[in-house]
Amino acid sequence: MAQTAYPSVLEWWTRIEKRLYGDSVEAPRGDVHARAPIIVLYDGYENIEALWRALLQCRTPHIQIVWKSPESGEMRLLAESYVAIPEKLFFQKSLQTSLRRVAVLIDRAQKRLEATASVRELPLVKAKSRPAQLSPFTSAFFGLRHLGRKVLNQPLKLLVQRGHWVLAYRRTDTPAEPRIESGADGDESRNWVTLPGMTSQFHADPFLWRGKNGDYHLFFESLPYDTNRGTISHIAFDPATQTWQETPRVVLDKSYHLSYPFLFEHEGEVFMIPETCGNRTIEMYRAAAFPTDWVLHKVIMRDVVAADTTLHHDGKTWWMFTSMTEDGGSNWDELSIFYSDSPFGEWTAHPMNPVVSDCRLARMAGNLFKDGQNRLIRPAQNCEREYGAALTFREITELTTTTYAERTVSVRTPPRGHQGLHTWNAVGGITVIDLKTQLRKWNPWRGAMRRA
Repeated sequence: MAQTAYPSVLEWWTRIEKRLYGDSVEAPRGDVHARAPIIVLYDGYENIEALWRALLQCRTPHIQIVWKSPESGEMRLLAESYVAIPEKLFFQKSLQTSLRRVAVLIDRAQKRLEATASVRELPLVKAKSRPAQLSPFTSAFFGLRHLGRKVLNQPLKLLVQRGHWVLAYRRTDTPAEPRIESGADGDESRNWVTLPGMTSQFHADPFLWRGKNGDYHLFFESLPYDTNRGTISHIAFDPATQTWQETPRVVLDKSYHLSYPFLFEHEGEVFMIPETCGNRTIEMYRAAAFPTDWVLHKVIMRDVVAADTTLHHDGKTWWMFTSMTEDGGSNWDELSIFYSDSPFGEWTAHPMNPVVSDCRLARMAGNLFKDGQNRLIRPAQNCEREYGAALTFREITELTTTTYAERTVSVRTPPRGHQGLHTWNAVGGITVIDLKTQLRKWNPWRGAMRRA
């Protein structure tokens, strides 16, 4: 790894971070080694100062691994990623995360280059002509932002519960679907009704299920703040009266975190695949007595860090969408696909995995569905600003055992007064979402039917 000296102000700041947080956050200073003709581009620049600048400006770094012709200098894209940076105000941690992804991308690029018959089959890339420059003011401003946030966070923690998720729903006469145009939900905020919740826990990841007799059931993650470990809860809903028939009841509780209770039916039985990332597994449960009694049916995968697993059956093939990490970073920014003849069978990895490497588009946000134009839509989280900031609806235009392609058809931002939106599910004329808000800690109960 080539060592590149930090500018003086950035050197000063890294020493402060080290003094505040210890050696564990220290990241390598130089670029990850890539052997010519493979090179690394950071936001289109060949020098690592561009990566430092992006991180100091709290932006998502765009990392590309390209093949560069020794003769003409022409560049062809081999691999790329928009990397999720969970803690944007920690420079060393962010740099460490980015460089780990660079190492993974270089490995992918080398494999792709070996499998490519001709580099001319690869997309062209144009690099920036001048090296990136890092202003000392950028480093200084970053340090001031970090210290200011550190000072303010202590009193705010006593007054406000940040990242508090609540559930909301709305009812329409026809099946709901995303708007085709991009935009916010702010003008429609009056249409969403929030469900009651307590300050002692948050509710997120809602999944609706409609029984054979037409009754609706809502399954979701409940996370008590005193345990910081999610469980799966259930509540029955009467769409005619728009009332909840009982208080939430925990239906699945393990010694590890549970969330995202994806549901599907197969051969007359109902199954659930909750997120079990904390156990390094993908687990499938069967309803022994729906909706309250669930038993482990199968461990689909072991020794994996996978989140928000979602199945889709196209009438012939079963597809499994899941967000995995292989570099120790977050699992917000990469999507992998597996396929099988049966949901209980062996799963084969898609050769293009990860099919998405972009924190704005990767992580699942609910069931795949067909919209009014018969397009297959994949709800995805936009985690660029922060985890679960907004939703992007992606039309899957190509899905085979060897190819995958998708495009954005709609974007949803949270209703006014909320900071996040990261799940969208609809059954019949009912749509459920979750919303991130800030909650005053001295207010023990939220209004039973307060409008979002």
